[in-house]
Amino acid sequence: MSTIKKTLNIIIFVLVFLTAAAIVNGADAGIDEYTIYTIRDLNKYAHSIKEMKLLVNNMRNAVESEKRTIADYESKKYLDDIIEIKSQIEQIKLYNGFTAVRGPGIMLRVSDNINEDYDLELMERIVHDVDIVVLLNDLKAAGAEAIEVNGKRIINISEVVCAGPLIRVNGEVIPAPFVIIAIGDMDELYDAVTEEGTYAYELKKTYGMEVVVAQGYNLTVREFRGINYETKYAEIVEEGEKK
Repeated sequence: MSTIKKTLNIIIFVLVFLTAAAIVNGADAGIDEYTIYTIRDLNKYAHSIKEMKLLVNNMRNAVESEKRTIADYESKKYLDDIIEIKSQIEQIKLYNGFTAVRGPGIMLRVSDNINEDYDLELMERIVHDVDIVVLLNDLKAAGAEAIEVNGKRIINISEVVCAGPLIRVNGEVIPAPFVIIAIGDMDELYDAVTEEGTYAYELKKTYGMEVVVAQGYNLTVREFRGINYETKYAEIVEEGEKK
């Protein structure tokens, strides 16, 4: 037993000696506390790099978000411009008769004198294009904002011309009776075609034509659907161009 115990003591002594020698050699080789701290620092650096990558990623997302914000702003700006342009177009269409409108006004019905009146010639008892033109001018002078004749909108390029026993309006032939709808001040328009001395009054009293007038609070005048108007001599003057 004593021999075995001695042998174990010797083995333990050798192991302790070798361990101590390894520590001393490690110190000589530069494995010290600095090396341990360096490893720790590397771990910190790795963690910092990860945080920096996350920061860069967040900054990149922020930049993309700002780009989207700018794009949305520009889109909204363009959208506002588009809405404004559309509004101007609608106003132009309204002012030029390309939009149906509704409002107060009068309805005027004019037709030929069908009575046997030997004091008048046949042509004097018939409604002519000039009669309609004068009536339209009287209504415009009374403040009519929109006018139609038998469903044909009257605008600045409308034509009202004779077509034999009929009348052509905006390129389409229409027969009597002629129904004129005008939107505006009802009283002003009514007086323009009923008062003594007006053209409509003379058509009725002097020539025996049927002239019937009625006021309305919610009359409709249709949009212009007429001829393809082309200019031969007039040209558009561009903005800023010398006139």
